[in-house]
Amino acid sequence: MEAAIVGALLKATLPSLFKLIGDRCKQLEPDVRFIQSELEFMQAAFGDSRWRGAEISNLRRTWILQLRRLAHEIQDCIDSFQIHKTSATQFAHEIADLKKRIQDSSEGLHRYIGQGEPSNGKVAPNPMANDAEEDLLAFVQNQSEMNAKVICAIGFGGQNTDLARRVYEKDEVCRQFGQRAWVTAVDRTFDDVLTEILRQLEGRPGLGMIILSWLLSILCFFRGLLLKVFGTEMPVASWSSASSGIDYQLRSLLSKERYLIVIHDVTKEEVYNKICAFPWANRVGGRIIVTTDIQSVARPCICGNDPPLLAPDSITSRLVLVGEVGTGMFYKETCSALCDAAVARMQCFVGSDYERIVVEDMLLYFSMFPFHHHVRRNPLIRRWLAEGLLVHAIQKVPENVYRFPQDVAAEHLDILIGQNIVKSIKKSNNGKVKRCQPPGMVFNHICARAVIDNFNTLLCGPCQNETIQEAYVRRFSLHPYMAAANGGLNVPDVHCLHTMVVFPTAGAQYGAILNFDNHKLLRVLDLKECADVTANHVLKICDLLLLKYLSLGSSIKEVPSEIRRLQQLETLDMSTSAVVTVSSNVLKLPKLKHLLGKFRLSRVDCPDENPSMMKKGAKKVKKVLKLKDEFSKLKDFLRDNSVLETLAGIVIGNGMGFPQLLSDMGKLRKVKMWCDSMTNESTDLTGLKEGIKAFTSHRIRTPNVDYSLSVDFSGSSQSFLDCLEDPGMLTSLKLRGNLTHFRPVAAKLVSLQELCLSWTNLSGAAIQTGLSNLRCQLKFLKLVENNLVGLAIQDKDAFVSLERICLVGMQSLEEIIIQDLRKLVSLHLLCPTLGALPGVQIRKLQSLNEVGLHSQVEGDIKRGWEDAAISHKRKLSIVSIGIQ
Repeated sequence: MEAAIVGALLKATLPSLFKLIGDRCKQLEPDVRFIQSELEFMQAAFGDSRWRGAEISNLRRTWILQLRRLAHEIQDCIDSFQIHKTSATQFAHEIADLKKRIQDSSEGLHRYIGQGEPSNGKVAPNPMANDAEEDLLAFVQNQSEMNAKVICAIGFGGQNTDLARRVYEKDEVCRQFGQRAWVTAVDRTFDDVLTEILRQLEGRPGLGMIILSWLLSILCFFRGLLLKVFGTEMPVASWSSASSGIDYQLRSLLSKERYLIVIHDVTKEEVYNKICAFPWANRVGGRIIVTTDIQSVARPCICGNDPPLLAPDSITSRLVLVGEVGTGMFYKETCSALCDAAVARMQCFVGSDYERIVVEDMLLYFSMFPFHHHVRRNPLIRRWLAEGLLVHAIQKVPENVYRFPQDVAAEHLDILIGQNIVKSIKKSNNGKVKRCQPPGMVFNHICARAVIDNFNTLLCGPCQNETIQEAYVRRFSLHPYMAAANGGLNVPDVHCLHTMVVFPTAGAQYGAILNFDNHKLLRVLDLKECADVTANHVLKICDLLLLKYLSLGSSIKEVPSEIRRLQQLETLDMSTSAVVTVSSNVLKLPKLKHLLGKFRLSRVDCPDENPSMMKKGAKKVKKVLKLKDEFSKLKDFLRDNSVLETLAGIVIGNGMGFPQLLSDMGKLRKVKMWCDSMTNESTDLTGLKEGIKAFTSHRIRTPNVDYSLSVDFSGSSQSFLDCLEDPGMLTSLKLRGNLTHFRPVAAKLVSLQELCLSWTNLSGAAIQTGLSNLRCQLKFLKLVENNLVGLAIQDKDAFVSLERICLVGMQSLEEIIIQDLRKLVSLHLLCPTLGALPGVQIRKLQSLNEVGLHSQVEGDIKRGWEDAAISHKRKLSIVSIGIQ
């Protein structure tokens, strides 16, 4: 299954490589042909059914990970050459190096296949074993660290025990360690392991051992007798004190000189955890090598406030994974089994092998976020797409039906949520998941798996002010930590970094992290929570030519014209409360799909922003005419080339700007706008009206696509809303601001499913009159008003399909009527002084699942609603909701 994703990577990468060498480096074609043929052979070999036996799964995974990295490095090599970061000569050297590495791996695979069927249990030499042996030997022989150290050799194609044996038997190791022991953990408890270590170190049982063994036998007899007769256990303190003698005797023996202990084939996580937590004799350079195939050995993310379930002694023990460095934090035995079962369950809901790998990678991506972080749905999906996780994952659909990539990604996320692998934290008022996160044990599991697979690199906790030394880091995430970071923070100085995410850390200095000189291959850069970003940093970011996703925080108030260099940018997220000024060059980016924030077009791009210019001489007039000509060219460009789907949102003021451009953005799906106080009755709103009309008519030309419009006109006139009286197609409409009436607004939007009105200053009766004129069938209705008296929502006309209602009343909701809604599943009534609401009889709402009440509702009223919920046939849940 793992080979499928490599195949997809090769399918996307190799054509680009052939095109590149055909245009500029024709002499490299034989080398590229060789690379292609060898990669195709290895991919086919890994897909063979003979490779699916459990006995060779570790070896297969090692080779798959190596091949996957090679595919990534081919893509990096291409990208570096395309952006002129490498010369033709250097490019040729890199291709030759890739060819040599692929050839070595392929020869090893050929030798392995030549030895016989994979099912015979033979294990081929691991292509990474030599490096692993050197690393393990370095950890063992290091004398600069004389504290006891637990070293875990994990994986290596089932050869970890052989790896430990070769190091254990080296002559220089025998001379360096005066005391050595080789112990198997198969079918043994931790006490059995300690007893065997002590026996080997002493060389003979000895009187002390005989007495202790005799004592343990007696205690076992009485423990069984007590359990059989009285159904009770011997007190833990009495029982554990028996083994303390072995502990003391072993530590005393080990404290005399340097020791090396190998405990191999640890299969029980309980034994593994106790080995790492045991207080081994310190300050003599002791080394304990543990060989295991247990994958869930650490939780790299420790930025949460929850303590680890089990940790080694902070003074005497430290965990080191050969090839993978962990933090020494462990979790319960059930975690891995739970996650494996969940992933297996998840795989039943997707089709091909590649799609299963896609969903697994999407799950691993959650390790980029801190523990307990509430992950926002839409930014997560956009980052998945920017990362290329959905390459070739678009499922077949009926002819003439287009599916947006973000919709496909959303379906994969829904699979994870639907199978309880990722849990919903917060839902939107329309019932869609808005924020989510994996449960604690799943998060621990995917963090450990992400480290093992080298999926990402975390700086988390005390290691934040250490320099990461790995040569190949593709994704990097800085997690917040409770304590302030001392001495600044460091980022891996590697050229292959594709993703960088920075979360705030108290007292940190971000200077080194914000140096992008050596990170020209970045695709995803999330600095939204990093307050130290300056305008100079943004200029540096504009040199990252491969960037697809960029998120900046409130410290940036203007986007420079240099952003035109980011020709691959798909998402620009600056969604803070501040208004950001942008150059028209942003709109000229050929691949920009999502523009998120409160944006105002720069004055230099608005030809009549200052009408008085026309009165200041011929030069000024000439300048204005030139700006108008450029604005006209911008409209032409957008009409022919714009792929913008989300514009959320724009600030509307006097003069030309975004309103006049709306009608030229033919692929918009979501528009959000704020009208400031400058927009008054004398303002020419013709362009805005035409833009809204063009937007609402899009669906007439593009079926099966949802369109959303949100307008906050609280600081201006609402006269432009009469354009909503014309026929049009919208899925969602949100209006905020004073309305003189509601009857004509949205009356002809026959496709409307979601309607939200906020602070319109209309009474419930006036809104009721307007709602009765709707020709659509709403699924969701939200009203936020001071006074909703007179509102009646019953099963007729626009309400026959209503599934969700949210009413927010500042004064009272007592004189409202909600009844006979056959499809209503969610009812939120948010008012501090809720009352009994005689017009709402939830027992008659047969499909209702949930009732949401304001968090300040008094106890007696809340208990009355809870009693009514209990008597409902669906046993409703009553949830408390706070209003921000």
